[in-house]
Amino acid sequence: MNQVEASAGLIRTAGDGIAEMAGGIRSVAASMSEISGSSAEQSTGLREVSAAVQQLDQITQHNAQMVGHAVQQAEALQSRASTLSRAVSAFRLQQGTAEEAVALVSKAAALHKTSARDAFLRTITDKNQAFHDRDMYVFALNPQGTYLAFGGNQAKVGTRVQDIPGIAGDRLVSDIVAQGDRAPGWVEYDITNPATGAVQTKMSFVARLGDLYVGCGVYKSLAAR
Repeated sequence: MNQVEASAGLIRTAGDGIAEMAGGIRSVAASMSEISGSSAEQSTGLREVSAAVQQLDQITQHNAQMVGHAVQQAEALQSRASTLSRAVSAFRLQQGTAEEAVALVSKAAALHKTSARDAFLRTITDKNQAFHDRDMYVFALNPQGTYLAFGGNQAKVGTRVQDIPGIAGDRLVSDIVAQGDRAPGWVEYDITNPATGAVQTKMSFVARLGDLYVGCGVYKSLAAR
């Protein structure tokens, strides 16, 4: 009887040990499950980070392509602007402007202050001097309308304004003298354009320098450019 009770006690003790072992196993299994879940979350997180990095790289490449395209467009625009600028410059080289005519007369006035009369007239007429430009030329008249200097064209010296075909010479000389006596300024007159044969209105900026009336003209249709 005592042996049976002792055996029963051992069995109960073994059962308790097995139960404890089972509990430990369940605890280990639960821990492993938690570890597995954590690993899965980390794996998901890493995949998301990797996807984000790839997306960022794609955005960076796209932006780089856009920048490259923008640079190409800017270079193309710059090239077209340069071409247009050259075209406009070439157009403006054909005929002078009011501002350029005034500048030439001012340049002549500065020369007059530092030169003797004859030297001044020779310099104005000298084709190697900068007193003629495209269709602009500095002229110097006496009160009677005779050219005493003519920018770049010696053949015009000694001729008269009144001898220019298709122009009201006497009236123009009178207007030049009257304006020059008042102050530097503009006179207008109609003249036949030698390049086109058309009658156009011309403007000459004139100033009195001593006993000379010095001026430079441009076509009125271009004076506002």
